[in-house]
Order: sequence, then C-alpha cells, then structure tokens
Amino acid sequence: LSSLAASSFSFCRASLEHTVSAEELSYQLPRRAGGSNLTWHDGRSQKTAHTRTVKLLQQPGTEGIQLRPGEAFTVYHTSPTLSSLSKPVVLWTQQDVCKWLKKHCPHNYLTYVEAFSHHAITGRALLRLNGEKLERMGIIQETLRQEVLQQVLQLQVREEVRNLQLLSRSK
Repeated sequence: LSSLAASSFSFCRASLEHTVSAEELSYQLPRRAGGSNLTWHDGRSQKTAHTRTVKLLQQPGTEGIQLRPGEAFTVYHTSPTLSSLSKPVVLWTQQDVCKWLKKHCPHNYLTYVEAFSHHAITGRALLRLNGEKLERMGIIQETLRQEVLQQVLQLQVREEVRNLQLLSRSK
C-alpha cells in the first residue's frame, strides 16, 4: 500500500472496529430490540483451564466467549450510523462510504476500501461511479466491478425514492 492509501485505509478501518482486552470488559453488551447489529471476530485458537466467560451478542444459539486476561477481540459495527441514515448520499464522507462498503460488499471489502480510500471517494463520487472509473481505480476484475456497480445501482434507486418522497412531502 502506498503511504497515502495506508493512512486512508487506517482511517476507514478505525471507524469500523474497536479492540477491547478482557481486562477492559467489565459489563455485558446490551442486546438491542429487533436484533443486534454487532458481530465479533476472535483470533484465538485454543482455550485453557484458566478462562472466563464473557457473554456478548445474546442471540439464540450464541455461546459465551472464553477469554483469558491479555487476550483481545474485535467488535465490528455493521450497520450504518444514524447520521449516515439521515443524510443524503451526496453528503457522505469517505468514512461513510467505507461503512457502506463494509456492509454491502463484505467479501471483497479490503480490495474496495484500498481503492476507494486512495481515490478519496465520497458519497457524491460513489453515485457517479461506472465500470471504466472502477477499472482506472485499480479494480481490474470484471466480477468485482460488477459487484460494486450492482450495489451502487441499488443505492442510486434508494436515493431516488428518498428524493421523490421528500418532494411529495413538501407539496
């Protein structure tokens, strides 16, 4: 990664995850009504006899997580922030675009976020993307470009519906 892309990538990555050690975790995360929008990633490979249970995401079929002091896990927030839900896409920041990519293109997220961060793609630029622009940004594989373009098209449709609803309310 170039230093510019690396710093932009770090910015986006920091907005999507937060690492917590076992010592810092002294409470249970509340479960939200209507389901949780948190997921977790745990890099551990083994458990020992000196583990303690930390309950996260109390959903049916979810087991407690065993953590030893000094171990850490990452909590990812996978839903858009309230501010990104209330503001139009054309006003999205690079950070909002990174969050959108994480939610809508999770399988190839790292590929996309590197290119989008390097080219400083905001909401306005996101809505104007096409296959040629994605290729110039370094997304060479046709299937990857199509994945992004399909999600962008759905986003454009949602924005048009939103704009029409706002227009009809103002009359």
